[in-house]
Amino acid sequence: MSVWCEFKIVRMYCSDQEHLSASELPGAVLELPTMSNLAGIQIFPDAEPALDGHWQFPRVSIGSYPDGDGYILQCSETASSESHLLATSSTLSSPEIYMAFGGPSSELWPQELFVPYATVMHALDHFLATGLQARQLAWIGLGAFPRQDVPSRPRRHRT
Repeated sequence: MSVWCEFKIVRMYCSDQEHLSASELPGAVLELPTMSNLAGIQIFPDAEPALDGHWQFPRVSIGSYPDGDGYILQCSETASSESHLLATSSTLSSPEIYMAFGGPSSELWPQELFVPYATVMHALDHFLATGLQARQLAWIGLGAFPRQDVPSRPRRHRT
């Protein structure tokens, strides 16, 4: 896995953070579905925050949710570009997968936004090598997919 720049790869769970190497990333992604839906992985340049105090870019976030069959991967190439979600198809179904973000409301999302491990690793290999989204994969703008607000329900915890 060649690396475009020095990236920080951080596995996060609640307030705990663990720094990972690029070689540990495939195993860490595989472990996400066995962890709480509060766990995730962040990848961003290993640099000080920008002068305005905001995050550095390009940036990737990876998560796994109990109701979804796969992973959620969000990529932001620049501070001014729209954030995109990796998808299994550019054509999306009706929202049906429950997403809890904390707080009083949640959303239903299309199944195509939950991608398999192999697709995530393809996107990550390309991102780490170039700092960009793999254009041959399907990407959906964060504000460009159908979703439905629903009341929160009790949290399901993985065992």
